[in-house]
Amino acid sequence: MEFIIELPAFSRKTIDKLAEKLKERSFDVFVPENPAGRPALLAAVTGAYLRTRYGLGVYVSLRLLDVNLLHAYSAVVTAREFGIKGVTILKGDKPVFGENLKADSEETLTFLKSKIEGVNLGLVVSLRYPVEEISRRLMKRPDYIMVIHYGSKTADKLEQVAQIARRIGVKVYPFVLIGYEKSREVFTQLNQPFIEPLELKEKCAWLSSRVDGAVFSSPLDLQRAIDDVYKHCS
Repeated sequence: MEFIIELPAFSRKTIDKLAEKLKERSFDVFVPENPAGRPALLAAVTGAYLRTRYGLGVYVSLRLLDVNLLHAYSAVVTAREFGIKGVTILKGDKPVFGENLKADSEETLTFLKSKIEGVNLGLVVSLRYPVEEISRRLMKRPDYIMVIHYGSKTADKLEQVAQIARRIGVKVYPFVLIGYEKSREVFTQLNQPFIEPLELKEKCAWLSSRVDGAVFSSPLDLQRAIDDVYKHCS
């Protein structure tokens, strides 16, 4: 099972502080593009930096609301040239300023896969949707999916999705949100299911036989998340 830590990139100081520990523990990272529609360091550039300076395995996201197709193409080529493991294509939350650009993640995936070789492209799927709708998105043949809204109430649905994905060769990486004190309030405000820290070992054991990896997220408690995932899951 692949262990991926979500690493929001708002400053070089923060990512440098955590990168060595992530490397020591053989964790990969997921760098979101402008998380929650807020300005941040460019994900593809940050990913290239983490890959070349620290040798980390890196996934990045590409928010289509912020870019046109040319920029999307350039971001994916950048990811390929610097050995980034995957680019996750999503529409994204409304930006805090600027105009929304119209784009469709599935159409963008199909276009980029037809034009660029040598890089994995993924989609985000939500367990709030029926399995049939998720299955339809899987038929677009992303290399992987990152799954949101995983929790105790959606575990059975995740297992069904993973079985379908396995049959067609699509890897599955659910987000596991860890509800430490600082991050719990954020997850609650966003209506996102999360697990308690004491559940981490049990959830990792359950996931290890069903999915290819997991993206562990607790953006306001990153240091603690890294330590606990290493202690209880790896």
